[in-house]
Amino acid sequence: MTSPSPVHVLLVDSSGYEDLGGASTVLNEIIERVDRTRFVPALACLSPGRWPELVRNRGTAAYSFPRSRLRSPRNLMGLVLGLRKVIHSEQAALVHASENSALLYAGLAGRLTRTPVIWHIHSPLQPRARSERVVARLLRLVPPAHVVFTSPGARHRSVSFPGIPWSVVTPGVDVARCRSGDPARGRQAFGIPNDALVLSMFARVGRMKGQADFVGCMGHLVTRYPNLYGVMCGPADKASGYWRLLEGLVREHGLGERLIIPGDVRPPLKDDLVAASDVVVHPSHAESFGLAVLEAMAAGKPVVAAATDGPRLLIEDGVSGVLVEPGDVEELTSAVGRLLDDAGLRALLGEGASRAAREHGVDEMVMRFEALWDDVLGGRPRTG
Repeated sequence: MTSPSPVHVLLVDSSGYEDLGGASTVLNEIIERVDRTRFVPALACLSPGRWPELVRNRGTAAYSFPRSRLRSPRNLMGLVLGLRKVIHSEQAALVHASENSALLYAGLAGRLTRTPVIWHIHSPLQPRARSERVVARLLRLVPPAHVVFTSPGARHRSVSFPGIPWSVVTPGVDVARCRSGDPARGRQAFGIPNDALVLSMFARVGRMKGQADFVGCMGHLVTRYPNLYGVMCGPADKASGYWRLLEGLVREHGLGERLIIPGDVRPPLKDDLVAASDVVVHPSHAESFGLAVLEAMAAGKPVVAAATDGPRLLIEDGVSGVLVEPGDVEELTSAVGRLLDDAGLRALLGEGASRAAREHGVDEMVMRFEALWDDVLGGRPRTG
């Protein structure tokens, strides 16, 4: 008896940039790790960038369809027709659309080709602006076969689509890779003395991610800890007003060489930097999951995070990390200071973090998506 042919799946993402965010990282892991005897993935990106090229270099079909404003009907239809062409050429039996801004394009292309579509919602789908409310109404006209949320918080805070099956699949990390960092190599890469205390933060630079809180925390702590260094990593728009605000805060607190801002940092250097860190800080004001939090936990590092949806899901306060009120720089500073003062507490929380992170392995995540694809294609939708 011959084995069934593998199913072709088109994964659609709103980004195309090489500096992958959390949502794109999840999709990239699925592409890399999915069982190729059962599924053949292809990637379609709705923004320019090198990610599709990198995926092609690893042997997977990948396409790029630069998108302009949604108000451009010509661009909207061009993009949808481009996706329709890829669905046909790749013989895709399923479309997996990741990130909210990809849902409508994928939904329309799926409707045109009669291909089932899965919506993968990472950040809560909460239409506020008029244009977002219009898109939400349009989405109801092209309902998916299934909606998968990245966390319970993302589901609870999203608009409802009655009658559509849904599930929650949390992101996973490669625990062995996260634990592979070399602390001496990480400090050397950034010119940090071996006897220094190190705080690090990993997030795309943006107001909601809380970099201003991190800078404020550093500003308060450097007066107490003369050997303290901070490394604030993440891609940034250096022409933005928020970047100028951060530059002003750095000058105001006189951080100078004590705060290193290297831009986007990727493995293996990222793993080395995490290994070199005494405390990892994640002060994001809104976070559905927080992949950077989980990566640091998997590396056995104590994390101080703002108590938003994702960190509350991952961290048991005082056992596997520390949770603080979002936006409260004073509380953040106090929590980080307690850890800097107590190496034993750092080790204890790091051990708890490592145990908790084992529940979120990347291979388990990929297998759950494979099972979900099987359910949708087999006509056996499940709820919950």
